[in-house]
Amino acid sequence: MSVLLAPDEPTVVRTGPVDASVPPGLAREPIRLGVSQALLALALVAVWLVVYLTVLSGFEQGHAQKGLYDRVRTELALGTAPMSAGAPAGTPIAVLDVPALGISNLVVVEGTRAEQTADGPGHLLGSVLPGQQGVSVLMGRSLAFGAPFADLPRLRVGDRILVTTGQGRFTYTVNGVRRRGDPVPAALQAKEGRLSLVTAAGDGRFGALAPGDTVYVDAVLADAAPAGVVGTRDPVSPMEVHVSAGTLAELALALQLLLGALVATVWAWQRWSHRGAWIAGAPVVLAAAWLCSSLASQFLPALV
Repeated sequence: MSVLLAPDEPTVVRTGPVDASVPPGLAREPIRLGVSQALLALALVAVWLVVYLTVLSGFEQGHAQKGLYDRVRTELALGTAPMSAGAPAGTPIAVLDVPALGISNLVVVEGTRAEQTADGPGHLLGSVLPGQQGVSVLMGRSLAFGAPFADLPRLRVGDRILVTTGQGRFTYTVNGVRRRGDPVPAALQAKEGRLSLVTAAGDGRFGALAPGDTVYVDAVLADAAPAGVVGTRDPVSPMEVHVSAGTLAELALALQLLLGALVATVWAWQRWSHRGAWIAGAPVVLAAAWLCSSLASQFLPALV
């Protein structure tokens, strides 16, 4: 297509300065693009963390529970299960059943720090073992790692709680549900035992995501076994964040592994086919992200 000029219209050649500046608004495009990418990355991280805490961490506890149940079942059969408190942290000490909540064959471990409650409900150091005379306290998660105690507030007076230990099988009867600050139960009578189940609690529709309170379910056992030796009470509260230097070092190494996996995947994406880079890189990145999330979850309170 040609453009015809009128015979009397001369061609004009401009020799003056020309404005070559970026049009208004385009100068801010790189900033907007960078901010949007950063927000997208943060959103993906937030979604991943929610999925990990509410879904994937449950698989971790399920795997741990399977191994613990096989161990405690063997020890119960051989008569070698612990009969007094103070066993090494993480040792399976009892099997818990709560029919009203659908809880069955839930293994209780010794200790109530985050690394113990990630495997299952933990027995509070300084309290007697379940089934013994005195007060026994079990603490479990309300959101992450299978949330075994999430439904504790649903228990009602008269519901049964069954506990199996090396001393036998004991049936407790729930006699109260309370929150932190409510009156504590009356003192125990001779040969009585009390079991207190404890977990985190929140208010509102999304209270489970940010619990700031604790709920207690108290149950009584009329004819308890004699109490054994109790361990030294843990100075760290289950709602207190406590992370060891070893965990921090492991998390730092895991983050380096994740960063290396991401860099290698991006490099492969540019040099290989997209399909090949995805097949080779996605499993490694997912495994590294899972490892980082598992270690970072210990920064949460042990009851969440």
